Amino acid sequence: MKSVSFLKALLTGSAIVALAGQGAALEDESAPSPDNQETPRKPVEDLGPDYRSEEVTFKAGNVAAKAYLALPAKKVPGPYPGILVCPEWWGHNDYVRMRAEMLAELGYAALAMDVYGNGQKAHDPKTALKMDGSLKANQREMNARVLAHLKFLRGRPEVDGTKIAAIGYGSGGDVCLQMARNGMRGLGAVIAFHPLFNVVPSQPPIRKATAKVMVCDALEDPYVHLRKGKVEAFRDEMASVKTDLMIVPFPNAMQSFTVPNADIVGEKFRIPQAYSPEADKRAWGLLRGFLRDLWSPASPSG
Repeated sequence: MKSVSFLKALLTGSAIVALAGQGAALEDESAPSPDNQETPRKPVEDLGPDYRSEEVTFKAGNVAAKAYLALPAKKVPGPYPGILVCPEWWGHNDYVRMRAEMLAELGYAALAMDVYGNGQKAHDPKTALKMDGSLKANQREMNARVLAHLKFLRGRPEVDGTKIAAIGYGSGGDVCLQMARNGMRGLGAVIAFHPLFNVVPSQPPIRKATAKVMVCDALEDPYVHLRKGKVEAFRDEMASVKTDLMIVPFPNAMQSFTVPNADIVGEKFRIPQAYSPEADKRAWGLLRGFLRDLWSPASPSG
């Protein structure tokens, strides 16, 4: 009964959060860049032959974001395409850092985001729900935090500022999908893994979203598929701004199917999530192909 009650609370909370506060959607060109408010960074250190990393801190909305930047090895010439990596509702943890490192090994500059600020992370579902709900209840503030991450990454000398994408997991996937729905400038693509499909109309309204979007949908995710019409409503909302959208179904996959310890956490807190090595491998392959196609040279005409 505990897991059923919690699931109902989460579904209800997600609906409330999705309808709450619809803040600024487009990039505010008058807002100060976070680059000149950045605290001194630790020296870049080589951690192996394939990537290097550093802790970074900068102002993001009303908080100080303590993010993690992973870069390709020095022997690989830059500048590199940049990728924002938004975590699940747990916040800035080791998993989101691992994904950033994996992307760096592929030749991308990846920034593991800290959307809660001050490196906060939750250790239980109740806290995670509260932190995630607080973030999304104020869309203007969430937008400011995300935009600060994008500006920081785009402003790094190692990064090709014309090639920026964002990926997200679970509720972090929703953050990235909202970025696309808002028509955030400078964002070329979004890839969301097992998101909850919660997006709201942008304020001010926009006519067309420019980022290409791919969603890896866990068909056994009760947070999504116990609510009839949730994915269809998401499709309609994204279609309203002419989004280039592709939703890839993942049969037999649950929430958090890309997270190796999801089964352990799910059993501990009695929440419906599970890791799937097969689905994880397939999703990562789709991500690699999507990014490769996104930034490949255009074919000669004729």
